[in-house]
Amino acid sequence: MGILKKLFKQKQKTPEQFNSHAWSHLMLSGDIRDNISRLNEIMNHSSDLKSREFNLAGSSRRAAILFVSTLANEDMIQEHILKPLIMESAVFNTRGSMDLNDIRNSMLSADSIQIVESFDDIVLGVMAGDTILTIQGYDKGILIHTRGNQGRTVGEPATEPSVKGPQEAFVEILKINIGLIRRRLLDPNLCFEMHKMGRRAKADYVIAYMKGIANKELVSEIKNRLSVLDVDGQATTAQMMRMIVDRPNSIFPLIQVTERPDKVVSALSEGRVAILMNGNPEAVIAPTTLPILMHSSDDYFENWMIASVIRLSRMVGVFVTALFPALYIAVTAFHPDMLPINLVLSITSSRMGVPFPAYVEALLMVFTLELLQEAGIRLPRVVGQTVSIVGGLVIGQAAVSAGIVSPLMVIITSITAVASFTVPDYSLGLALRFLRVPFMILAVTLGSFGVAMGMLAGLTYLASLKSFGLSYLEPIGTRYPSDWKDGMIRGSLWSMKKRPKELNPEDPIRLSKRKREKNRE
Repeated sequence: MGILKKLFKQKQKTPEQFNSHAWSHLMLSGDIRDNISRLNEIMNHSSDLKSREFNLAGSSRRAAILFVSTLANEDMIQEHILKPLIMESAVFNTRGSMDLNDIRNSMLSADSIQIVESFDDIVLGVMAGDTILTIQGYDKGILIHTRGNQGRTVGEPATEPSVKGPQEAFVEILKINIGLIRRRLLDPNLCFEMHKMGRRAKADYVIAYMKGIANKELVSEIKNRLSVLDVDGQATTAQMMRMIVDRPNSIFPLIQVTERPDKVVSALSEGRVAILMNGNPEAVIAPTTLPILMHSSDDYFENWMIASVIRLSRMVGVFVTALFPALYIAVTAFHPDMLPINLVLSITSSRMGVPFPAYVEALLMVFTLELLQEAGIRLPRVVGQTVSIVGGLVIGQAAVSAGIVSPLMVIITSITAVASFTVPDYSLGLALRFLRVPFMILAVTLGSFGVAMGMLAGLTYLASLKSFGLSYLEPIGTRYPSDWKDGMIRGSLWSMKKRPKELNPEDPIRLSKRKREKNRE
């Protein structure tokens, strides 16, 4: 106990030194009472840290188990640890003494068992849901896998719904998420590398990639960036990856966050890398590009011509979302001569009696639209959609009746809102919603010239972005024409014989010509 008091009274150590090395020099002793006391001291006498002392195999030798009741599976502890040690084994009666390997191999039936001696390993294991077995007279213990997998069941994707295709989404349990990927990709080259993140939280995360397909330099770069990341607590998967991207302050997402296992499998098959973390119902895919963020799972379940038209309509939705209010302001305030005379007269008559200029109208309606969208998200799902729809209709009609905004501005705002929902990636949609206001400011000050200059500046900025070394506009500006077949449009599956060259995969062939001709026959 003197060692522990001295350890916890040291004030000269930094928090990083304390959390990383505080227990590494503390070892188990042959006294189970001392081991129980030490672990309770380290865990600050937490109420959910449970211990149980008993006699081994009906003998007089004492043993004890310690586990966190809120994390461990107590049924598993009862069936695979206590029952074999107390009731079903008589090894100590027949042999008197044995080493821990014999105990592990002949008395325990859990699937993952390891011998430990450092409190550093013990504390991390117990906090993850494992159980430590300590035996009187042994200065080493046995750490047994008893983690519970309680959590919500696999359900449908909430933010990435699809009409066709799989309807399964990731959950908060890492083991289940790995199984969802493994079940879809039956390849022994599928690699899952387990790591830990956080000085205090010690969260498990895995780096998934296809060995023989993913570029080794890409995999090494992601590993190196994650290894130097030093955080105190547990960050989410998206937060962790956004801290290591090339431009962390960019409003455009340089990683792809998805809750769909089929998207992860498709990305791994192309040569990209996925990162999953325990406690997060989403995966992060890197590298990513702007055209990839515009792809949807439904694109690959339809004819390639129909899918191409749908993708182009999404691109139109991108421009409408970011530019439509700004273009309306620029045309009505600076360039009414660009419109037909009948349309100009119609706009003028609709704005009669409105006390605000066009840009103030647009700001009011855009701000109201953002409030309604946030309210629809934060409210319970049962009433969220109803409130947002009814609220938009009531507020829009009341604003027009009161003469605050013109009917045409309500139409412009409604079209903008509908267009924003065509963007498949939620983070990209937020970035486009953010761009509305800067473009509106440019439209107020410089008219259509300002909007054009803003578009040029935005395109230049997008061209300068990189996601783990990959240009953000690939494959639009790629020097590999074959990559255009799955970019802005979607080519036929027979034409996409090779993986994207922009990813520089080790195995570029996706579809064999010989098998293609055989299938055609």
